[in-house]
Amino acid sequence: MQKIKTHDKIPNSKAFNAYKREVFAVPTLADVAARAGVSIATVSKVLSNTPYFSEETRQKVLAAVEAVGYVPNLAARALSSGKTGIIGVVFPRVYDAVFTDPLAQHILEGVEAACIDNGYNLLLSTPYVNSDKPDERYLKLLESGYVEGLIALDNVPRTSIVKPALEKEIPTISIGYGPNPLYVRSDDHGGAKNLMQYILSLGHQHIGIISVDERLNYAISPRMNGLRAAIQEAGLDFEQLPIGCGDFSTKSGFICAQKLLSEHPELTALVCINDRMALGAIQYARSVGRKVPHDLSIVGYDDIPLAQFTDPPLTTINQHGPKLGHRAIEMLLSLLQGETPKSEIIPTELVVRQSSAFLAER
Repeated sequence: MQKIKTHDKIPNSKAFNAYKREVFAVPTLADVAARAGVSIATVSKVLSNTPYFSEETRQKVLAAVEAVGYVPNLAARALSSGKTGIIGVVFPRVYDAVFTDPLAQHILEGVEAACIDNGYNLLLSTPYVNSDKPDERYLKLLESGYVEGLIALDNVPRTSIVKPALEKEIPTISIGYGPNPLYVRSDDHGGAKNLMQYILSLGHQHIGIISVDERLNYAISPRMNGLRAAIQEAGLDFEQLPIGCGDFSTKSGFICAQKLLSEHPELTALVCINDRMALGAIQYARSVGRKVPHDLSIVGYDDIPLAQFTDPPLTTINQHGPKLGHRAIEMLLSLLQGETPKSEIIPTELVVRQSSAFLAER
């Protein structure tokens, strides 16, 4: 087999195309044109969906494409038609890498399924979020014209992932609370209120909360307001509830539970703003001999896959992550077709498992 030597120089693009055909047998537009008996320009225009060609010519070109195995260059097609068949999915990296965040993976599951169902490829971007703007690699992606549309998880008050995309008029659907008027998100207020109402229905009144600084994520404020609403409707004083502040991680849940239970040993329940912190709280309770749920009820939020397999299985709120991702793609495809989709809030679901129990059963 002939190999390229590092010191060899290809003098021009024509020579390189000839080399590809000879060595790698890579089909080109010229091969398609020769097979179809038309000009290269005709092939290019047919593949770009340019009108004014007869159906006979179009079918002849498409048959030739299939016969020679030609694969159109997506970047070149984007320049001529604005369509690449690629949807960008942006999950900013703030606390965790996307592949260590179970909720992000759940959402991505729905996004991927919807892309496959509708014949689109998915391009995943995980930009770092700085204090004033996303990182430069992400901004260059937006400038490239490589994506037809964008799905973005936009919950970080520090800076908006979707704002630069909207400024470039890229069709964009947000998952969350950013500045985009077109969004899909879960009912954080309703879910948190339902969770606290459930804990109260079990007879608990000495309740601790493990949350996250509201300035770090837009979803925290509506969840805390939901907890507050349930407490106030029960005639209790929300301001008297001890609150620990974590960072979404299992480790922070462990540390917060340690602090809360050390300072408030009378607590009979911990309500955690996400599942990973709830799992950390369970680990701490076990380490000091407090049985869950016999001595202490612990509940979470998100219903990540691990929630049903922990010991004991975790009571939590299901955000329906795959549905969020799937619905976001449906809305984006509608937008790409010139329609105006309606923003949507997805109802949550209380999932009762064995980490919570009636106070009388302690």
